[in-house]
Amino acid sequence: MSEDTRNGLVAKQTLTPDEIVEISRLIDICNAHDRLRMRIGMEMLRERRGDETNDFLYYADGQLVGYLEADSYGRKDKELAGMVHPDYRRQGIFTTLFTTAKEEFERRGVQKLIFICEHISESGRAFLATTGADYAYAEHEMWLGTFHERGRRSEGLLMRRADAGDINTIVSLLATDSGNVEDVKAWVTELMGKPGQYWLFLATLNDQTLGTVRLDFMEEVTGIYAFEVRLGYRGLGYGREMLEQLIHIARAASKKPIMLDVETGNTNAVGLYLSCGFEVKTTYDYYELNLESVV
Repeated sequence: MSEDTRNGLVAKQTLTPDEIVEISRLIDICNAHDRLRMRIGMEMLRERRGDETNDFLYYADGQLVGYLEADSYGRKDKELAGMVHPDYRRQGIFTTLFTTAKEEFERRGVQKLIFICEHISESGRAFLATTGADYAYAEHEMWLGTFHERGRRSEGLLMRRADAGDINTIVSLLATDSGNVEDVKAWVTELMGKPGQYWLFLATLNDQTLGTVRLDFMEEVTGIYAFEVRLGYRGLGYGREMLEQLIHIARAASKKPIMLDVETGNTNAVGLYLSCGFEVKTTYDYYELNLESVV
């Protein structure tokens, strides 16, 4: 099928460079029209493994007018985000994308769909209300402005780049809340294998595991993710020490802005980030839909 005759839905396991350009262009159009910051990483789209369908594209007369994507890492849970061109809304396009994706994930035994919707997107929240998905939580996306450093350094606190031998330790920290050890281990292992893009760190205090954190080097920003301090050591200032060290590492590695995500209800973490100089850029709502698996 030639590009100018493409119509309707196309499900993909990998994306061509031209398709990624089309998706990026559609994101820009929707962002500008709705004043959003669409949460879709081009790096992930370029690195699809080709062993499962996670991309759903909708064309009208050869033009990409709708798109829905799922993350590459989840097996039991899948995070989704998507959009429809402003000129093609209210035509059932996103319903078609969502229905097709839902059927695909049910077939694969996915247990939960997690939708990411920017809080200011009224159309997005209105659609989610029709799916049966329940609001779960929200996250602020925060960008570092003027860095306010205290400079405390606890004796015995060390933070180093993690290696493959640290995977189980990192998983034990990150799976504390979710309990989803299988998915977390697969995800950490995959990221560990891409040291040019992801730097994982392990912090210790007097040779005892203290916490973990990760730097993601993206096209526009450097992201701080998977920031976890071990239970029993929270609220004692160690998290701030880790964060300050990480900011110095990130700035030495890249001149791009530094950002992170934090749950809006985590007042201690929000307070920490604000005190370090981070500012709220936007807020994302997360909705969850439990699936009846058919495997």
